[in-house]
Amino acid sequence: MTTKLVLVASVLLAASFRGRPANAWQPIANWVPSVSLRQEDGWAALKLDEGILFVWNRPDIHFTLTVKGKEIKPLNDPDHIFFNVDDMAFQIQLASIAEFAPDAKEKKLDDKSILAAHRDWETTFIEGLLHSKLKVQVFSAKLSSGSDAALWQFDMPDGMNADAKKQIYLTVVSKPYVLLLNGVATTAVSDDVTRKYLLDTMATLKISSVPIDVKKLSESVRKGVAP
Repeated sequence: MTTKLVLVASVLLAASFRGRPANAWQPIANWVPSVSLRQEDGWAALKLDEGILFVWNRPDIHFTLTVKGKEIKPLNDPDHIFFNVDDMAFQIQLASIAEFAPDAKEKKLDDKSILAAHRDWETTFIEGLLHSKLKVQVFSAKLSSGSDAALWQFDMPDGMNADAKKQIYLTVVSKPYVLLLNGVATTAVSDDVTRKYLLDTMATLKISSVPIDVKKLSESVRKGVAP
């Protein structure tokens, strides 16, 4: 499934989030990741006192994120990385820069330009699928590390769901990808709260130059050693 379709799945997920059957979610404590846990290519979620430690290994990128929440459950779907975080739909995704900006190197695009190209690419596709013009609101954002980030959102189209109000996205460049976090603002969770949650979560991003040993990391977490 392409990144675009995953993003659209997020829109559809938000539309049906409140009405999802209870057995569509699995508790982290009993959860086995649906993607291969081979060290060089797979993702996993390790339980922490404050939430989970999300680990993703791919042949060309390896990283961890701390996802905080009192109750976190993954969506039981092998094609999507979605979580229910304290009743907020939350997504983690990677988009290959080559897919939406294949000439980025030739044009010597900086991170801000790459992030803007990604935002426009995703927006155009979602507008076409939903047959609705989206009013995208863009915020200036930088991570605590000083890295450039793109923070943007749009209102959910009328008629999809009365509870889900906005889709909010935070993206950073982690070459050769754009890393995306997506949250849904609802009647219970404001867009201010959702934006802050995405920024706080992205601030925990740790990129590794080598594949992350999930088993070794899990043992460290069980021993109480900070990741």
